[in-house]
Amino acid sequence: MLYLALAFCIVMPILGVAEMENGAVSPFIAEPGSPNGATAAYFVHILSFFIAFFWIIRRNVVHAPHQVASQRAALSSSRIDLYMYFCALLFAAFALLLIFGFGAINILTLTVDKAEFRVGLGTFGAIIPLATKWYMPALFAILMRICIDYGWTRKRIALAVIACLSLVFFGMATGFKTTVIQMLLPAFIVCSWKITPRLALIGALLVGSSVIGLAIMFDGHGSLDAALDAIWYRMTVLQSDLTWYTWEVARSGGELPKYLRTFFPILGDPILRIVFSVNPDKNFTEWASYYYGSAMTLFGGYPEQGVLAGVNNQATLFAESVIIGGVYFFPLVSFFFGLFVGKITTQLRSAIVFRRYAQAGTLSCLFSFTVLMWTLGNGLSSFLYLINIFGFLTTYLIIHTMLRNERLSKVSVKIEN
Repeated sequence: MLYLALAFCIVMPILGVAEMENGAVSPFIAEPGSPNGATAAYFVHILSFFIAFFWIIRRNVVHAPHQVASQRAALSSSRIDLYMYFCALLFAAFALLLIFGFGAINILTLTVDKAEFRVGLGTFGAIIPLATKWYMPALFAILMRICIDYGWTRKRIALAVIACLSLVFFGMATGFKTTVIQMLLPAFIVCSWKITPRLALIGALLVGSSVIGLAIMFDGHGSLDAALDAIWYRMTVLQSDLTWYTWEVARSGGELPKYLRTFFPILGDPILRIVFSVNPDKNFTEWASYYYGSAMTLFGGYPEQGVLAGVNNQATLFAESVIIGGVYFFPLVSFFFGLFVGKITTQLRSAIVFRRYAQAGTLSCLFSFTVLMWTLGNGLSSFLYLINIFGFLTTYLIIHTMLRNERLSKVSVKIEN
């Protein structure tokens, strides 16, 4: 599942780049598409990334024996049940609070626009990213993994169903089409490292039907054909327009966004204003250039008023490679990115195999919400955002605390490649 998700995020944009070369038009960039060699360059990016990625993966496998003696946590039934009760009650509380306490029921019944609802969340709006990207998906992934490792009972099945339904309704209540899928992805990764073609097909059908259904429900696409056209346009042209434009500017010798400054906001916006004297009220364009997503959106020619309203277009990992390495050295940057993602993947695999549950839960969420979003254009600086660091650390501590009473025993574990 992990490999499929990564391959989709890295490979899929080449279709949009090809459409841009064939003259596709995007509302986010200043000019229509035209042939410029971006598709061939993107193919080189794919090769460089995956050569490095699989080199790291295979290198790890070569040096790892098939059977190893490891110490793992032997959890008691009472500890497992306590963890499951905690997850079920916490998830239900989150879902009920969001749906009824903060009025997300109006999104599900289509009486309030999702954007209007998010603006009115206030303080609770800051908790939603932590719940959707860290706490709920990580805890649920480990809940499922523990039941696979230690066995299912009727009580555990019931608690898992409650937790799963609460997670799904919470994700739907945010109004984003893919939130539910992303929240379930860590569980798929942790529970099924290797997946059969049949399961992959079933998963793809479920994901596709969910996205189409939510697009019809939330985005006003009244028919199946309209929803499919909109989704295809979003997955291809709108995902790759800035990629094509970045290559166009780079090959013609134009000025690319200043990349290093996008790491400065990790210190916080107040520090940015004090140290660098950057104030959005005085010079919004200068301030936005420090934030990767906003900088790329403005770079493509989108009006400042749109960015002020919250519009944020995304470039792909290829565009970031071109900004760093230029037309001639971007394959080296893509190679380095492949090594980086491969290293995270091997650490995640090791945590799953050796049942290091806290590490497996946090790394699976890091991969699902940070690594994959980075490949689609969030920028490398997103790894250092305070909310991601805080979410990673607190999620690890929650799982580790809930499963801390362990007795260690020698067992034989088979490494899954």
